[in-house]
Parts: sequence; structure tokens; C-alpha cells
Amino acid sequence: MEDWAEKYRPKGLIDLVGNERAITTLRTWARIWQNGKIPTKRGMILSGKPGIGKTSCAHALAHDFHWIPIELNASDSRNSAIIKKIATSGALHESFDATGRYIQSKQGGRKLIILDEADNLYEKSSKTEGTDFSDRGGKKAIIETIRKSNQPILLIVNDYYKLIKGSGEAFKHLCITTQFYEIGVSYIIELLKQICRTENITVDTKTLRTLAERCKGDVRSAINDLQALSINTTKIDIHDLDILGYRDREKIIFDALRDIFKTRDITQLRNLSTTLDVPPEIMLLWIAENIPREYQHP
Repeated sequence: MEDWAEKYRPKGLIDLVGNERAITTLRTWARIWQNGKIPTKRGMILSGKPGIGKTSCAHALAHDFHWIPIELNASDSRNSAIIKKIATSGALHESFDATGRYIQSKQGGRKLIILDEADNLYEKSSKTEGTDFSDRGGKKAIIETIRKSNQPILLIVNDYYKLIKGSGEAFKHLCITTQFYEIGVSYIIELLKQICRTENITVDTKTLRTLAERCKGDVRSAINDLQALSINTTKIDIHDLDILGYRDREKIIFDALRDIFKTRDITQLRNLSTTLDVPPEIMLLWIAENIPREYQHP
């Protein structure tokens, strides 16, 4: 089953819904790079809640400017050695096009360094319950990279203050910070209508509005819920939404995903599966979407 959140991910910036001001700021910054210049602030921080389009915006930017995206997820590659190997080498060196032809940055041959979940960069090594977190120097490595970079760098965070605390204070001076906000209900309704037309799903506007309101501005969550509701049916009404219930999505979904992906205690996972107040088909969609984000190198 194809993941609709990925299937309908925006290709370019024009396809994104909401956050027009943030997108304008990002586009203006990118044009400086595209014109062969290096802006005063070589990095940009995209800050906001999960599911509201930050990562999609980063990839849409790369698409529109024909840049090569190099993505590093801070949640599984947090140590300075990995950051220096991937991010720094990508930021300092020139680019090649799809045919292998060398392109100088002055000719538009840019790479876009994307560090997702950058607020999960840590400073100190610690051991908790048998797990060794060797993350010393993660923030320092990124700060050094931004200072020297010949390529644009995007840091994507859910918690801006977690990123800048401690030695992260330097990020405030090296990066432009752009805040992303929850997507408005009207935007989400229109997007869901488009998906329903494409997938031949019949649903009334009242049902779509309720679905959009319950997702609390999280577009990805709304699409996942719509797909779950459409399993084995082409018609959805307001009564079908009862299966979703009312729940704090951030607390339940994201905390559960963190446990599923990171814990080594099978008993904890088994207990979680029996107490989680989320339909299995919906949880499977969340897991399927986030596995490649958590584990990019099988």
C-alpha cells in the first residue's frame, strides 16, 4: 500500500499549503545563493511543530532551484565524525549534474545540506540503561560547518530553544530563523478534497472539516487519517471518524514512535501495543512513513 503522505508530498514550493511568509523568506535567501553570492547568514533554521511542512519545504526548495539535496537526520547520526564526513564535505565541495558534468557554484551548481531534527544534537556523552550516546561535539561540528560552508544549509527543528541552548547560542548569529505555524483548517480541507478526487473517494465537506480540525494543523496526520479511513471503501461519512477518536497526537503518536524505533525492551513494546489508543492501520501508516526517516542507512 502506497503511503499517501509521501505520494502527495509537494514537489515545489508552489504546492505547499500555508506558511506563505516563511516560504517567501526561504525563497529570498535561496536566490542570493542562486545568484552566485554567499549571504551574510549561510544557514537557515526552519522551526515549528511536526507535520506542518518543514521537511517538505526543504525538498521543494531543492527541486525549484535544481539543487542536490543532502539530508542528514540528527536523530541517528548525531556524532561529530558523521556530521563532518557528510555535511562538511558536502558543504565545502562543488557539484556535479545528473550526467556527471562538473558545475561550479557560481554557475548555479549548488547542494542543499538539510539537517533534520537538528534540535536532537547533543553535547555530552552519557550512559543510560545500557545505551551509550556518543554525541559529543555534534553542535560544534555543525556550527563550524556553517561558518565555512560554500553551500546553503537548512536546520529543521521542532524545538528552537533546545537547539540554541548551551553552545548552540552561536546558531542565532549564523542562521536566519524562520517560524512555521500550524496549517489552517481551510488549507487542509482543500488539500484533502484534491486527494479524494484523485483517489475517487466520496466524502462530504462537513466530514473533511471535522477531520481537518482534529489534526490540529498537522497536514501529515490528516492525510494519514484520510488514508486509514479509506481502506476497503470509497465512501466516508462523519460516523467513520469515530474510529479516530480525540487524542493528543503529539503525545501519543510521536512518543509511541520514539519508543518503537529506539527501545530495546520487547516487553515495553508489547505493553505499548496493547495500551495505545490508536487504530492499528493508522499506526502502521505512521511507522511506514517514519522508518526511512529514522533509519536512512539500512
